[in-house]
Amino acid sequence: MKVELTIPPEIIRAIAEEVASILKPMMKQLEAPKQMDGLIGVDELAIYLGGVSRDWIYQRTANFEIPFVRIGHLIKFRLSDIDRWLSDQRVPVVSSLSRRLPVNDPAAGKDPPQDIQSRGGGQKKCS
Repeated sequence: MKVELTIPPEIIRAIAEEVASILKPMMKQLEAPKQMDGLIGVDELAIYLGGVSRDWIYQRTANFEIPFVRIGHLIKFRLSDIDRWLSDQRVPVVSSLSRRLPVNDPAAGKDPPQDIQSRGGGQKKCS
């Protein structure tokens, strides 16, 4: 037995609006932690920092090396503070290479140019 059902577009729109009105409060609850400026716990921070251990995080908080918020006995982290702290930890690039360094290829029988040989006046033999 085959049954065909034709639903008018107005009813489909009304159903969609009703479903949306039910889902909107649920979606706002899921977004609530983000609205609190991203307070996260130790486990979430470990993942955020690329898989560091909980012990590593607790050591940093005990030594006040990483920004954190204490809420009672809980330790929480504000993502904006962590991002700022990460920026402060960045190691700057000293200089970029302007040209590729020559490769010393013993098989080709070529020595490196004089300006990049060791200061001792040439190659030294290991004894």
